[in-house]
Amino acid sequence: MILKEGGNVFKTEPKDPESAITQRIATSDVNPTIDWLNKTFGFKFIDEDRLGTTGQKVKPDGTFEENSSGDIDLNVDIRELPKEEIIAKLTSWCKKQGIPDLEIMNKGRTFTKGWVANAGLQVHFRTPINGDPKNGFVQTDFMLTDNPDLQRGAKRGGTEKFTGADRAVLLSSLARGRGYKFSPTKGIVDPNNGDAVIANNWDKIAEILLGKGATEKDTHTAEQMLAKIKNDPNYEELVAGFKSSFEKQGRIFPETAKGIHHGIMLAEKNIIGKAFDKGKGLVKTAVAGAKAGYDISSQGTGKPLATYKKAGGGQTTVGQAGNLAKTIGNKIGGNNVIMRKDNFDDVKIAVNQTQKIAKLKQQGWAVFDPNRVVQMVSPDGKQIKDIKVGDPWYDKQLALARDPKTAQDAWKPYDPKDKYKPTKKESINEDARIDHAEDLVYLQGSQGAMRALASLRNMSQGGQGNVTLKWDGSPAVVFGRNDEGEFVFTDKGGFVKKGGVGRTTSPDALKQELLMRKGGINKDKPDRIAFADNMGQAFGVFEKAVPKDYRGYFKGDLLYYNTPPVIEKNFVFEPNIVEYAVDVASDLGKKIAKSTAGVVVHRMVDPDGSEHPLKDLDIFQGNDLLVVPPVTIEQPAQVPNVELDRLEQIIKKDSADIDSLLDQNKLRQMQMTDFAKIIYKYMNSKVDTGLDNLGRDFTKWLVAQKGISPKKQQKIIEYIKQNMNAWTSLFEVITGIMKAKDSIIADLDKNPNTVKAKTAGKEGGEGYVLAHPEGDIKLVNRAGFTAANRAVER
Repeated sequence: MILKEGGNVFKTEPKDPESAITQRIATSDVNPTIDWLNKTFGFKFIDEDRLGTTGQKVKPDGTFEENSSGDIDLNVDIRELPKEEIIAKLTSWCKKQGIPDLEIMNKGRTFTKGWVANAGLQVHFRTPINGDPKNGFVQTDFMLTDNPDLQRGAKRGGTEKFTGADRAVLLSSLARGRGYKFSPTKGIVDPNNGDAVIANNWDKIAEILLGKGATEKDTHTAEQMLAKIKNDPNYEELVAGFKSSFEKQGRIFPETAKGIHHGIMLAEKNIIGKAFDKGKGLVKTAVAGAKAGYDISSQGTGKPLATYKKAGGGQTTVGQAGNLAKTIGNKIGGNNVIMRKDNFDDVKIAVNQTQKIAKLKQQGWAVFDPNRVVQMVSPDGKQIKDIKVGDPWYDKQLALARDPKTAQDAWKPYDPKDKYKPTKKESINEDARIDHAEDLVYLQGSQGAMRALASLRNMSQGGQGNVTLKWDGSPAVVFGRNDEGEFVFTDKGGFVKKGGVGRTTSPDALKQELLMRKGGINKDKPDRIAFADNMGQAFGVFEKAVPKDYRGYFKGDLLYYNTPPVIEKNFVFEPNIVEYAVDVASDLGKKIAKSTAGVVVHRMVDPDGSEHPLKDLDIFQGNDLLVVPPVTIEQPAQVPNVELDRLEQIIKKDSADIDSLLDQNKLRQMQMTDFAKIIYKYMNSKVDTGLDNLGRDFTKWLVAQKGISPKKQQKIIEYIKQNMNAWTSLFEVITGIMKAKDSIIADLDKNPNTVKAKTAGKEGGEGYVLAHPEGDIKLVNRAGFTAANRAVER
């Protein structure tokens, strides 16, 4: 669920999206309204200046939605029509209508019922439809650019199968797959070279993204682009971001690469294991699922349930056939799927889009079982090898196996050193943390620093849609079902206990576990007893939410044990040090009202400790437990671009020195591979002592560290002296990014979002998480929240 306001900037109430002054405009009214703009203001907009689907939606037998536009988007070349001239002309007209000066311009988030809004690379105008206020108003967006051809191509509309937004995501995905980024304002840029522009005309862009011989015409629709790259050897990498976007939206990806990879993804979600009907039911479900997958992926019907039923699919143990067919159709994509009967005691069942089993024997086969083990079967059907899902070796083997030319190579001996070694069974991956924006500088060098800058900049240009609220929940909990199907609910400390003794399977056992920590020294304290009782009460709520046939765990933070009280029309709860207020009338508020307990889940955890992102909230049953969905930031942030530009110049100038300072090969030779970890420890210590003077007092801090030998301390000090320019630049960039980030956080905290947060009585919570394909980024005010959190005794 994405909680956002929409595109209306003109509202009678800034916080109420329902109070929008503007409306959709009928397709038949678009041209007359643009003609009125041209005549009234001396503009010269023509048909090709209309961006996206503006004025293009025509479906006579459809709804108004299918025959209208949400706004009028116009392509504006600022070299011919500067922004200042547009605002001046619109303002002059408003004055002639008798509109008071103070009511002409929108004023940020405090006054939104004006007529003109200045929004960076856009100017918005409350436009009378057909020039007559009696017809209502439509929002006209003047989209500013110095490269109108680039913007025109970037803002093309969608088709029946793919929206314009889908096309934009595909462009971005293709660019990432080629090692670049796509910017709708700059074109193809190189993130490894300060976002230097590689190409800004569409013929060149097409050739980079789609391959040699591609032209601008090949980029007009998502369908054309997918068709162009369907045989590209890097297809999977090219569409990875696009497919991920579909999965996050719960949509079925209608184009998919051939091969076993999608079956593996299916196995990873245990769909095959859950789908066993016993005996003939398995075959029925398997065949129907594969047919559904092929039909959806190749024909683009988008109707999984109908296709599944038509294929003769049977009822499954997971419930509705539609859910299974949807998942199978999404994941298989209709090539090779080979499934087994129970206990591997019978023949393998081979299914593909043509049902030609003979053809399958020319390729590598894979058998998927519910225990997350893939069985590779040789082309002759005689050899079988177990491969643990997650093994770095199995991707390589599957790649070989799915290509008939190299299928036999998948069976050559491999180095046992490469074999998968699971983490300790009583562990949770503590390295799956999200890094602070400023920490990317010393963790990833100049590239990490440039990524941090680009991500912060993007937050004023539509990138706020990638930013979600970071919940300050407590305690950290782990819950789910073990291999025997028993429900387990405990805190993180209990889950990681040796031998699994802390993985409690009943409310009483959980309370005993919590009360007897540290030999029971706190067992008689009222607050500890209350905590144990609350956790015991929550046990049943969590248990009902996890399906009985699920195997594995979820890791997250508890938000509330009981439905929060309502104060001034807001649900109010304080799980740790942040107090949250959620509007009872909001979508999230309505979900809270139905719930007894709330949790924010960060990761899925397998019994062996391996972790994966949680993508499907529908896995949980009922309403008693609310697994809180992502809360997306609604409005762009005010970004200190001047400061970011200054930092970019420093990074460009000193990138070689910074990267040399952090070079792992050099550090390995000096036996200082933990150099970045030491800096991380130093940064955390500065939270307690004050974040000023960063880098300058490092030596003083270092010599006081008992865990670092004097010999190593001296080695580090000498190394820094030899690289003083890099060290100085490193911390100047770290400090600058931190200050810019804190400024952005302060601005976001003032925004009128669905969830309001306060820490120690002041606006703001733990912070925000910025989603990024190379790793999420944490936006937290270390001097504020982190310092307050570290000061709390637990």
